[in-house]
Amino acid sequence: MNALFDLLLKPFQSLDPLWGLMWISALSGIMIILVFKKTSDQQAISILRRKMGSRALGMLLFLESPPTVLKLAFGLITDNFIYLWHLLKPMLIITIPFVIIAAQLDARYSREPLNTDHPSTVTVYWENSIPADEFGEPEEGILISPIVTIADSLEQSFSFTGSNGVFVYNAMRIKLGSNGPSGSILVRGAERSGIIQALFHPWNAEAEHGIQKIHSHIQATHYIILGGRWGWFTVFLVFSSLWAILGAVVFKVKV
Repeated sequence: MNALFDLLLKPFQSLDPLWGLMWISALSGIMIILVFKKTSDQQAISILRRKMGSRALGMLLFLESPPTVLKLAFGLITDNFIYLWHLLKPMLIITIPFVIIAAQLDARYSREPLNTDHPSTVTVYWENSIPADEFGEPEEGILISPIVTIADSLEQSFSFTGSNGVFVYNAMRIKLGSNGPSGSILVRGAERSGIIQALFHPWNAEAEHGIQKIHSHIQATHYIILGGRWGWFTVFLVFSSLWAILGAVVFKVKV
């Protein structure tokens, strides 16, 4: 999955990350609406929409007849439940790719590249014991605080900054960072991994032998759009929704 997203985002690696984020949002919106069309009963939805519109109009036309209004209102409520039932299947099918896409975008677009302007922190949780050796200096990046050791919980923490977007500290088996401004994985931690973990938490690496897990805290990214500071999920939700609406019009999808 990582390789697929790297390929899709390759043309945007030299551009502002926002362009890659909007590109994936557009693809996702179109894909979601096409999956919805394929997995939903379009004829039943179309009939229900017409019935609900007719009942709502009837309620306005027969305001002077409360029994008629109540009958139409009950029918409208019933039709709404049937309509939601028709939406349930496609929405459940869409949920899985939606979550996978969101996980990939969170891994790539939710954190700032490592640099000297935004110090980050990392905590290493050792499995059995903390190594007694001196760790020395990192291969890439700079330590900006001493390593703080909590012996009882077998953990060590420190602050750091990156060099050219990455931080490498082989003595502590840590490598964090990204290989480009967009379309790259920014590793935020490490732990025991599996297929599900790799799909839904692609920002995690697999923990090295002797380490239980690694957690890092890196500056969150905000995108300036229309004068506001948007998180990656807001950008994704807004632009994928707009493209889904456009796709519904172009491909004549009843929603």
